Amino acid sequence: MEGKETKSEKKEEIIEKGRIFSEENVNVGHQPEIDYFKTFITILIIVVHVYSYFNIGYFGYFVYTLIQILGAPGCQIQTGIGMKYTRHHEISNYVSRGIVLLTMGQYINLIRNGIPSLIAWWITGDKLFISRVLLFLQTDVLHFAGLSFLLIALLKKHKLSDISILIFAIIMNSCAFLIYKIIKSPDNYLLSQFIGFFVFTTNTESILPFCSYFIFIALGHWFGGILQKVSNKDKFYNLILIICLPITLIYYCLRACYEFPILPPFLTQELYSLNPIPDSIIFFMSNIASLAVFHKIHNCLKGKTPEFVKHTSRNFTQYYMVGYVITMQMYTYMKVTRGEKSTFELKYPTILGLMLVIICRILIDINNKYIHFTIINLKNPTRNLVFALIWIMTIIILIYTYPKVECYTTQWNFYYCEK
Repeated sequence: MEGKETKSEKKEEIIEKGRIFSEENVNVGHQPEIDYFKTFITILIIVVHVYSYFNIGYFGYFVYTLIQILGAPGCQIQTGIGMKYTRHHEISNYVSRGIVLLTMGQYINLIRNGIPSLIAWWITGDKLFISRVLLFLQTDVLHFAGLSFLLIALLKKHKLSDISILIFAIIMNSCAFLIYKIIKSPDNYLLSQFIGFFVFTTNTESILPFCSYFIFIALGHWFGGILQKVSNKDKFYNLILIICLPITLIYYCLRACYEFPILPPFLTQELYSLNPIPDSIIFFMSNIASLAVFHKIHNCLKGKTPEFVKHTSRNFTQYYMVGYVITMQMYTYMKVTRGEKSTFELKYPTILGLMLVIICRILIDINNKYIHFTIINLKNPTRNLVFALIWIMTIIILIYTYPKVECYTTQWNFYYCEK
């Protein structure tokens, strides 16, 4: 009708005026730079898992640096952005998604750690394997994502704004940091492991504590709201690079060269798990600068996203699960055949990691084209039954193994203990 303008017409008018932002949400479509970013993170995670179990080396430390700055925070930031761009904003959908992700996190824990280590113990009789069974209680990125969806659902129910959610996340992170500094971790393993899901503990698998990492979800959620109002992405991402690159480079140089009071040492397990506010902000700036770089790469390709990038982004969770499970099965098999106390290194872990990405692609395609098996897509009541079985199996294995464990393998003893 005459006198009314469509959103696309308004966006064109804003671009002509040279403005970066609109008062309305004009950038609500697909964001290709997110696809590139998710693909990069996928490859990085698969490669770093190979390094974690089979080789360190100088390049391994470089990969660990990338995973600490871009990998773990990047997963959560892109999840937060995705929450803004989803078409399903109902609270019930957030709750349902949270429960699904929590259950899938426990499912992957069972098939990569719990069940293989239990079978290895039955085969070898080596009690060190049964201590590894308890790694099926570790905090996984999928557990974290599930808790995040549940919390976002609660906050949205109380109609908190994006800024209010971010402030809430900052308070959570600060409280978790103070608790770690002031309160000693409980001696009881199960209690400490449960607390470790939320606050960093020093005697369990508290790798991604919820209260310390939720800030990246909140930052991504806030950034996604800003991105939706961007009418000129080229200028927007140029501004991001101009602001973020010098600040992050100077900060990283200072962190690497000097010890900051209170803050954990740079590129350590403590920093990886605690993410105090100054480091969280810099990690966030590094990640959105990466988005700017991927936006420029997409422009260089004349706006055409490679098929592999689309596939990897679309199947991000499957790549993560399949890659991690295969890596852990290889590790467990080599431990069984060579002995739990053995150590071994692969000469070309990067090549193996990249080959594993290709294998994941093949397996995912076979499943999508011929088998069509995904627990998430099962119809109810079958899916509810499978979900219940996953948690029941977790309880049964825990009751069976916990009394038999004499020491606990964790990140703190490099997954090896002897009593």
